[in-house]
Amino acid sequence: MRRTIFWLHLGSGLVAGILVAIMSVTGIAIAFEAEILRSLDRDVRTISVPANALPLTLDQIDTKVAAQRPDFKTTNIVIPRELDQAYEYRAGRAGSIYVNQYTGAVSEPLSKKAHDILHAFEDWHRWLGMEGKGQATGKLINGVANFAFLFLCITGIYMWWPRSWSPRAWRPAVWFVGRLKGRARDFNWHNVFGAWSAIVLIVIVASGVVMSFAWAHRLVFRLAGEEAPQSRGPGMLAGPAMTVSPPMENQARLSRDEVLARVRTEFPDYESIGFDRAPPSKDANAVPPVNVVVFEPAAFQTRGRIQLAIDPYRGDILSKVAFEDRSPGTRARVWLRFLHTGEAFGFVGKIIATLATAASLFLVYTGFALSYRRFFQRKVQT
Repeated sequence: MRRTIFWLHLGSGLVAGILVAIMSVTGIAIAFEAEILRSLDRDVRTISVPANALPLTLDQIDTKVAAQRPDFKTTNIVIPRELDQAYEYRAGRAGSIYVNQYTGAVSEPLSKKAHDILHAFEDWHRWLGMEGKGQATGKLINGVANFAFLFLCITGIYMWWPRSWSPRAWRPAVWFVGRLKGRARDFNWHNVFGAWSAIVLIVIVASGVVMSFAWAHRLVFRLAGEEAPQSRGPGMLAGPAMTVSPPMENQARLSRDEVLARVRTEFPDYESIGFDRAPPSKDANAVPPVNVVVFEPAAFQTRGRIQLAIDPYRGDILSKVAFEDRSPGTRARVWLRFLHTGEAFGFVGKIIATLATAASLFLVYTGFALSYRRFFQRKVQT
C-alpha cells in the first residue's frame, strides 16, 4: 500500500510540479495586492480639507469628472469615512481615479503600473496567462494541477508520518538536520517544509479546487442543502430584485447626497459607502432602487459588506443583505474564497498563507531533486 501511494505521489508531483510552482509564485506575488496598491496611492488618496468647507454634491462631482475624463465610464463610487480621503471613482477592470470631493480635481492612481503587473500575475495564476477563449483551457489546466496538488498534500502526510513515535524518528521529520548533503538533505527539507505547511496548503488548495470547478462549487451548496447559483463570481452575492412603489404626485426624487446622509445615520460604524450604477431596466416604466453597499469593519471585505436597495423617493431601505443574512451555502462559499488567500483571518492569515505557499516552492524543488537522484544518478552509478 505504502509503495503504491509513493509512486502515485511521485508521479503526480512530476506531472503537476511546474504548474504548482507557477501557481505558488503568482499567488505570492498577488497576495498583498490591496496593501501594495493602497500604499502606492497614499499620496493621491490623501487630500487637504479646507477650513469650514463642505464637500461638493455627487452630481457636481460627476460633472467635473465628466469634464476632465470624458472617456471614464464610472461603474461605482466609493466614499470613505475619513474626511481627508478622496472619493474613488471606479470603472470596473478598467481601473479607478481619485476625486477631491471639495474641488472636484481628478488624480490618476500612482499604482497603475504596479496594478498592471499584478494583474498579469493574476492572469497567470488563474488561467496561465491565456487570453480570450484560451482562458477556459488555462483555467482547466490549472484546476487539474490544483487537484493534483491536493492529492500530493494528502498523500504527502501519509508518506511523512513516522513509523515510530520516538524522538529520534520525529525530529528529522519536523526540523532541519545540519550537515546533511545530497539526497539526505533534500529528503529532510521535503519532510520539514511539508510538515509545517501541509494543513495550511490543504485549506488553500481545496478552496482553490472549489473555485476551479463548477462541480466543486455546486458541491458546497449541495452539502448545505441548497441549489447552487449559476454565477461563481461576484454575481453570486447579487441581492433580491426589488420593485419601487410609484411616487406620489409631484414627489421629487431624493438626491444621492440625501440617500448618503440617511445611510450614514443608519450605519454609523461604516468604513466606506459605495454607490453602484444601476443596470438598465428591461421595463422602461420600472423605477430601479438606489443600490448602495456599506462596508463595516471585518477581517475581509465581503464579511463586512451590507448590500442595500433604497427607495429613491422615500429613502426607505427596501432590502438589507448582510453576510449573516445569506444562506449557509453562500457563507461557506465566500469563506472558502477568502480561506484561499488567508484573508479570512485578516492580515495575519495572509502572512501564514503566503509562508505556506513559499514552502510549497521548496517542496517542488526538493521533490524534483529527489526524483532526479532516483532516476538519473542511480543510472550513472551503475
